[in-house]
Amino acid sequence: MNYVLFVWADGIPAPEAMEVMQRDLPAWIQEMDSRGVRLFGRELDLPETAATVRVRDGETLVSDGPFAETKEFVAGIDLFDCADLDEAIDVAAKTPVARFHPLEIRPVMSMALGERTSAFGRGDDSAGKPYLLAMWVGGAPAATFDERAVGQEGETWRADLEARGLHVMGARLQDANTATTLRVRDGDTLLSDGPGVETEGFIGGIDVVSCTDREQAIELAASHPVAGYHAIEVRPFWSE
Repeated sequence: MNYVLFVWADGIPAPEAMEVMQRDLPAWIQEMDSRGVRLFGRELDLPETAATVRVRDGETLVSDGPFAETKEFVAGIDLFDCADLDEAIDVAAKTPVARFHPLEIRPVMSMALGERTSAFGRGDDSAGKPYLLAMWVGGAPAATFDERAVGQEGETWRADLEARGLHVMGARLQDANTATTLRVRDGDTLLSDGPGVETEGFIGGIDVVSCTDREQAIELAASHPVAGYHAIEVRPFWSE
């Protein structure tokens, strides 16, 4: 079963934390890659690079910054292929990142991997700059809608982007009540039910698109069927 791991942060890590993570992370990546449980992991750019997109009455509304008005933000994502939640917890607990940041583990409902997924996982962005489109749902939608119909429209949207060479991967996530948040403190693994932070909504799905620039990423987000009912946060992945 596939699981998405959201790394939550409240700022740039302290130098000593960064030193530990940079020192120990390569060994964790090597172990999990050899086990075949880690499909990829990428770091996101800082939240000030984000834009939140909504479509209301046919008009695209764009606001700067992330959707959630909290000091916490998603700093990176990983994708696991594990037998069950227990294995996903074991994998997440071993990363040095868990010693400093809460990690939210969410099971995937369905997933679409594009031809560019492998290159993206390797950090090869030569085909275009990757952006995360995070669907923030929960609360009252802007209008009533048929969830099944919108889900089918989303699959059509992904297929169109795949044909245009713009889609990298996508995943519909299970509800927020299926989330498990993990922390490692003083060697102990601490688990709690629910997402990593308390916000007015939760991430219901993610897509990674490969774009020429931020403007195109916002345009793709606005064309997503969910944008007409909820909000989509657009943020670039970090690159050197």
